[in-house]
Amino acid sequence: MYRQLTKLLLKQNFSLKRLLGFDFKKSKTKAILIGIAILYALVVFIGAIGFMFFNLGEILHDMGQTEMMLSFLTVYSIGLSIVIVLLRASGYLFYYKDYDILAPLPIHPRTILLSKISVLMIMLYFSSFLFTLPIAFSYFYWTGFNVLGFIFYMIGFIFLPLVPVIVMSFLSLLIAMATAKFRHSKLISIIILFGATIGLLVGSFSVNEVDTNPLTGQIDLFSGISNAYPPFEWFINAIHQQSIIDLLLLVGTHGIALFLFIVFLQNLVQKTNQRGVRSNIRKNNKEIKYQEKSVLNTLVQKEFKKYFNSILYAVNSGIGPVMLIVLSVASLFYRSQIEDVLAQMAGVDMDIEILILLFVSFCIAMTYTPAISLSLEGKNFWIIKSLPIKAETVVLSKIVFNLILCVPIAITSIILFGISIGISAVSQFILIGLVIVFAVLISTFDAIVNLHVPKFDYVNEQEVVKQSAGALLGIFGGFAFIAINGVFYYFMSDVTSFTVITLLMILVNLIMLAPLVYYVKTKSSVLFDRMKA
Repeated sequence: MYRQLTKLLLKQNFSLKRLLGFDFKKSKTKAILIGIAILYALVVFIGAIGFMFFNLGEILHDMGQTEMMLSFLTVYSIGLSIVIVLLRASGYLFYYKDYDILAPLPIHPRTILLSKISVLMIMLYFSSFLFTLPIAFSYFYWTGFNVLGFIFYMIGFIFLPLVPVIVMSFLSLLIAMATAKFRHSKLISIIILFGATIGLLVGSFSVNEVDTNPLTGQIDLFSGISNAYPPFEWFINAIHQQSIIDLLLLVGTHGIALFLFIVFLQNLVQKTNQRGVRSNIRKNNKEIKYQEKSVLNTLVQKEFKKYFNSILYAVNSGIGPVMLIVLSVASLFYRSQIEDVLAQMAGVDMDIEILILLFVSFCIAMTYTPAISLSLEGKNFWIIKSLPIKAETVVLSKIVFNLILCVPIAITSIILFGISIGISAVSQFILIGLVIVFAVLISTFDAIVNLHVPKFDYVNEQEVVKQSAGALLGIFGGFAFIAINGVFYYFMSDVTSFTVITLLMILVNLIMLAPLVYYVKTKSSVLFDRMKA
């Protein structure tokens, strides 16, 4: 029964139709476009991350400390695992939505728990492996490929995250139980997660010395973490020294911890799912006031309520504005470190104004709510279709919401960067103009993406926010527009000044924006009529 249930859950979460929202056989053109987008995304990701860590591997190889690459691999892998489990465990193990369906079935609760944990771990392994693949490649390239070391790496990779997963599962449950007692529980959870993100970013600035490359500046930090946590040291020794004893220590301790976790967790999972999340409800004795508002204003307010009512939605699509405000404020105190971070992200030597523009554009591209917000209407989409509201008004509300989310923070960030780095007022003003136009361009493009690849039939929001075609095309489509601007700047940088180039880039983005606006205005109604919730 375990095998059949796990296979069903995997199909439910990872089938192509579930992930992308449409049948490939019925839409070959769309399938080809999605395939190209996925290939492009992989090339961009592996190229950017791989370039940084390949250079780091060369530096460590020259220093005779190539094993430090494994410290980076362990820390990044565990960090990603912690984020995934913290966001998913409370809604996947303890308060899963299909409990009412699975509980009455003649399946032992332990079997259900094992299947749930297996699917969660497969999701975690896939994400961690893909993210750390460039690091592993750099390590084995500079040390020389060793079959036994690679086998130990694969075994250790499976067992290393188990203890952090166990700890973060309980922490996720405690957060869910504690915040449920408050009226705005989800908002509190969002603040906690963003607070942790801000703490990590600020901490990384404070540990790096001035004029130090961000990756090389983390060598001592990650080395200290590896030495402080014995399983990291076991993992590194097992791979680098082919130590069977260290591998057995890692597998034995983490295997036993997983066994005990499943044995003692069974009753807790059953009780929490039977009880459900209990939220406090307060009576509001205030007199009801009726206020007349425009349709657009009402729809935008609806977007805000939906946004802050979903932790996953807010955290994933809001990380861009958070990074913007954190780095811009940090630049007032850590100017040199911020310049190094921006230079490392770009991978090339550029003027600071262009680096800032590139970073702000990147964060705007990461704010992709129009690419998924229509899909998040889910089975309630028919209600929107039945209202006497124009389709383009609905789409416009999602674009405006995204602009409210990222543009004010982007403007504030440019001003703060201007103060800390010394950008002239004229340059700041032009940069602000370009950022506004670019944000409108990206938001409109994302809205068109969601019009073409809606995904209303989903079991949980993660399918839309992180796994849908809309999310993929929205993010990497934004990166494509950044690349277009980058190519234009490259060819114009030797011809004219920064001010003139920026003004011309505003014109180029307006030219790209015009057909998108026309498309939304003329095609929204037609595309709405074709959609079925």
